[in-house]
Amino acid sequence: MRALVVEHDSLSTPERVGEHLERRGVSLEPFIVVHDLENPEVDVAFPEADGYDLVVLMGAPWSVYESRVQRWVRPEMELVSHHLARGTPVLGICFGAQIMASCLGATVSRTSRPEYGWGTVESRSRDIAPGPWFQFHHDEFTLPDGAVPLAYTESGLQAFAHQRSLGVQFHPEVTPRLVSSWFEVGGDVELTEAGIDPDELVEETSRLALLTQPALEQMLDWWLEELAGG
Repeated sequence: MRALVVEHDSLSTPERVGEHLERRGVSLEPFIVVHDLENPEVDVAFPEADGYDLVVLMGAPWSVYESRVQRWVRPEMELVSHHLARGTPVLGICFGAQIMASCLGATVSRTSRPEYGWGTVESRSRDIAPGPWFQFHHDEFTLPDGAVPLAYTESGLQAFAHQRSLGVQFHPEVTPRLVSSWFEVGGDVELTEAGIDPDELVEETSRLALLTQPALEQMLDWWLEELAGG
């Protein structure tokens, strides 16, 4: 199987998610949207839609409603809408889930309750473990029409399924290396302002990434075998 992996920037890589998909026989074809984090106002020619069995939409340091990313968010939404309409299984992670939700008519907005670090969710599916899952966002989105809610926190919707596709607000892909890279380009400022020690969070990630691997694999296997394969 071929999977288009939309990496919205060079630090939004699939890591553990990609590794498990490859173990399941999926060939990953990454496409980086923004190459310079300081200049997201770019025009982007996305890959042709044909030829992919899966689409994976990664996170990003921006929000889908920001004016400075609209030059590529709009064509990305056209691409994702095309795949959703034709039934291509899509996996959206954080920003990627917000792109999916927007394509399906939901509303994305800034939340008054941002989430940072490891925390649990209220799961409504036996295939989405309560966690802990890694959170790093300040947005929320409504449930798209026709979608099935799978998990919530006090900050809002955390996971949903729509036909053959799955969107999650949390970051199942994280590794200590990935989290550290986010902090090196300014993500640590948000954490410090929220009263969280970035170094302690990296150390916690070193422990919990391994502990949560079975939950990650369970969720991805369910997506591949039941949603995508259904």
